[in-house]
Amino acid sequence: MAGWREPISRHWPGLRWTLLLAVACNAALEVAGILGGGTRPWDYKTPAFPLLFLLCSLVIWVVVGLVHAVLGRPRATALVMLTLTALVAVVDHEKVRLRKEPLLPSDWEFATEPGFLVSMVGTRFVVALAAGAAAVVAAALLLRLRRRSPYPSPAGQRPAARVLTGAVCLLVLVHLGTFNAPGNAARWAFEGLGASWMPWSQERNYLGNGFVAGFLYNLDIPAQPAPPGYGAAEMSRIGERYAALAERVNRHRDSDVLTRANVLLVLSESLSDPLALHGVRLAEDPIPFVRGLVAGRHGGSGGQMLAQSIGGGTANMEFEALTGMSMAGFPPQLRVPYQMLVPQYRHFPSVVPWMRRSGHEAVALHPFTTEMYRRREVYDAMGFDAFVHDSTMRDPRRIGHHAYISDASTFAEVQRRLEGSAAPLFMNVVTMQNHLPYRGRYPDPVEATGPDGEAMPETGQYTRGLEHTDAALRAVLGRLRHLDEPTVVVLYGDHLPGTYPDDVVRANDETTLHRTPYVVWANVPGRRETPDLVSPTHFVDLALERLDAAVPPYYALLERLRDEVPAMDTGMRYDAGGHRVRPGRLSPRAARVLRDYRLVQYDLSVGKRYSEKTMFTLPVGGAAARGD
Repeated sequence: MAGWREPISRHWPGLRWTLLLAVACNAALEVAGILGGGTRPWDYKTPAFPLLFLLCSLVIWVVVGLVHAVLGRPRATALVMLTLTALVAVVDHEKVRLRKEPLLPSDWEFATEPGFLVSMVGTRFVVALAAGAAAVVAAALLLRLRRRSPYPSPAGQRPAARVLTGAVCLLVLVHLGTFNAPGNAARWAFEGLGASWMPWSQERNYLGNGFVAGFLYNLDIPAQPAPPGYGAAEMSRIGERYAALAERVNRHRDSDVLTRANVLLVLSESLSDPLALHGVRLAEDPIPFVRGLVAGRHGGSGGQMLAQSIGGGTANMEFEALTGMSMAGFPPQLRVPYQMLVPQYRHFPSVVPWMRRSGHEAVALHPFTTEMYRRREVYDAMGFDAFVHDSTMRDPRRIGHHAYISDASTFAEVQRRLEGSAAPLFMNVVTMQNHLPYRGRYPDPVEATGPDGEAMPETGQYTRGLEHTDAALRAVLGRLRHLDEPTVVVLYGDHLPGTYPDDVVRANDETTLHRTPYVVWANVPGRRETPDLVSPTHFVDLALERLDAAVPPYYALLERLRDEVPAMDTGMRYDAGGHRVRPGRLSPRAARVLRDYRLVQYDLSVGKRYSEKTMFTLPVGGAAARGD
């Protein structure tokens, strides 16, 4: 009996302290999450959270074991783990504060953009973080890490034991990396202990199940399974159905107008209507011109766009607008297609190649770094002819202190491109002026107060930026009105800013906090009926409808979907009246169109692309009117 007890008793002190270290690291992550979780964050905890906390601690224990196997010294291991934990906790807290979203595995992409990260969180935060790191180094020197620890290594100090421990820990971590694969033991353990996944809100997902569980849930996913019925024959039938629909639509459309028309999609960073929020009071209306466009004046029409997130999600809204593919059609772990999907392909289906075949020069304009959200790779895969950015703009001016390139400069670049191009232009524009941080940017912020009457200085700064956007938009549309070529502009906000205080968030429901203005404007007469609520997936078909332009089958499908389900996001669908509809309550017609749309989206995104040629080719006579 003593033979097997002796190794355990020899290693028990080391095993115990590493486990306690893992529990302490996990507790620090949970405390940081609770502190950033708004009002009563503990209400989101699942009933089984104590058991999940222990399981999350075991996951961190594996990391501790690997670090210790590499370093071989308890104090060095503790210092490294506590430093990494503090860094993750602070970054997670700041991201939740600014964007209402926790730290995700895909955020590693931003490590290659330190300049953007500094601009987003502010220099003071970075200095404080650096000071903290310096303090850790000083502490390490004071502790004299080379001094012998009273606790033996869990694997002993023998190299062979350390190698064995490291190998075992590494194998466990590799298995954890496939958390979303079918049959993964770690996921089975979490779900067996009561984990409840909430894919529509990663903030609640992390709060409810624990930081580690939420992080694992958002790791890369395996290949998306094909929807029921997917195959070449079914995609051929769907292609024929919407080719017939496109032919019927085009009987009343102009088949030539698109070949001479400019089409602009303009994502206006953080464009929203603060006055639409309960409890927000402003000394002036910052967007009177946008408000008039939405109401049908000044040659425009519009409504509200369903935004995926608060304080973030820009690239996803841009992706939906360019591809017509809804984020609701992807697994929730596929958080950012620009980073996790599109760069995997040399060619990715979007509106761009079809516009180029219609004679357009395709230009992307983003007055910022080229690598943000891997846009250079994404735009190449989508087929853009040119990518204009901060270093290639002719006149990149700024307004305010430490500001981004202004919307006025961005719109001036658009006008120069339109006036200087012999071919019609398709332009995808993503502005930066109103990106956070807002503090101290303008000398004359708008007076803004919250529900309790307290001043909201950041909201006042943000609102002044909206006023500059409104003025710049009025000026550029006034000039575009006189272009000789038909020109249509779709302008939309990607999300609300993530800087509103908790009392404003509490005073508004999820619906209000996820709606931004959108506008469809043209310098020619045309249909100006637009949905009150819509997803970005429909912006191209709305632009084509405004121009009275002929459509290929893909945009005929999107028009039909817009009639039935004009707005949707993960777990949410809205009908033409703007009412939320449960999946089982869809009409047979809506259910059929939604099924066809999901099959086409799968086929074009990760499938065999059986339907790509048919879906993006204008039907030429002879198609029977069938399948409606």
